[in-house]
Amino acid sequence: MIRKILIFAIVFPSFLPLWAEKPKYQYFGKAYDLKTGKYIYSDNHKEYYNNGKHIYSDIQYKDAEGKVFGTKHIEFDKNSEVPTFKMEDFRDGYTEGADVKGKSVRLFSKRKNEDPLSERTYTPKSPAVMDGGFDYFVRNNWEVLSKGERMSFHFLAPIQLDDYKFAVEKIRDGDWKGRPALYLRLEVDNFLLKQVVKPFLLVYDVQTRRILQFEGLSNINDENGKSLKVKIIYDYPKEVLEP
Repeated sequence: MIRKILIFAIVFPSFLPLWAEKPKYQYFGKAYDLKTGKYIYSDNHKEYYNNGKHIYSDIQYKDAEGKVFGTKHIEFDKNSEVPTFKMEDFRDGYTEGADVKGKSVRLFSKRKNEDPLSERTYTPKSPAVMDGGFDYFVRNNWEVLSKGERMSFHFLAPIQLDDYKFAVEKIRDGDWKGRPALYLRLEVDNFLLKQVVKPFLLVYDVQTRRILQFEGLSNINDENGKSLKVKIIYDYPKEVLEP
């Protein structure tokens, strides 16, 4: 039910801003099957900025052979935690996204090419988070999370045309490949659903507050249309981790 709610990933345009012709940063994450360790796909990010502000990102999803099978576009300029976005998987037509206008959000999705597009417009409860906006929620609440406080919010899931209560909290402070890191657990904040949906485990870099590793259900499907269970390891260029 909640298989499509998460992953850090990013991407949708109604237009592309003319001021950001070239990405400021480019990086990628490699997704491996949690059980077998087999490399499955990569998400390849391009971040566009204006006057030092992250305006939008484009992502390409590539299979293990390097073939592009999906894209995402996500716009952070108006609401970094609840961004407008659209994701498309070219293999089966899976589509999900949101159009955010003020406090109102239009969620839309379909599972297959032949399915009609389902949509719903409503005003979610606050605090609300959606898709790649989770990264900004972590950054915006870094001090609180670092102290060990548990934070709850409503995570919007376009594929379900609804939102669900989630909570994030620190597991520990630690080290990740020689870098100081913050280890977090993200889980459904509902007793019954918690028995079905396993927590997501995330590692963030202390210096830059960027995600370094993700473990849990992916927003990418396998050949049977089920969410993959993955570990994603992010690889950044030097200028990102040492700004």
